Amino acid sequence: MKLRNIWILAALSASCLVAQENKSGTVKLKVEGVLEGQGQVRIALEKNAKDFDSGGFETPKYLSRVEDAKDDAVSVVFPAVPYGTYAIKVFQDLDGDGKLKTGFMGAPEEPWGFSNDATGFMGPADFSDAKFELDSSELELTIHLKK
Repeated sequence: MKLRNIWILAALSASCLVAQENKSGTVKLKVEGVLEGQGQVRIALEKNAKDFDSGGFETPKYLSRVEDAKDDAVSVVFPAVPYGTYAIKVFQDLDGDGKLKTGFMGAPEEPWGFSNDATGFMGPADFSDAKFELDSSELELTIHLKK
């Protein structure tokens, strides 16, 4: 009888550890400063520096959303995101070509933004400046687009 109880306790302990390792939460994002009625807002949630820092706004590697810019703000939800470190990059695709339009010396000509409202120097923000930790069942973030 004691041996059986020990096995049951061991099995329950192991299942609790697995459950803790597989926790996930919901990321709720509000993007403010959207030019109402103009194009789409493209959002990329990246889970590491390599994916965030490589490629442009238009090449998400992990999770992404595209929302019509109907109002001056856009809200999106990323459900069941595993706990961890992430960063978000956003741009408003005014001309509908799926790419961030840039002008002289690569300066953005369409509204853009990053989590933590991070900014870069002579280029986009780095993952280290835009990163945030998802370690609860729900996280609410706001990004203010820059023009």
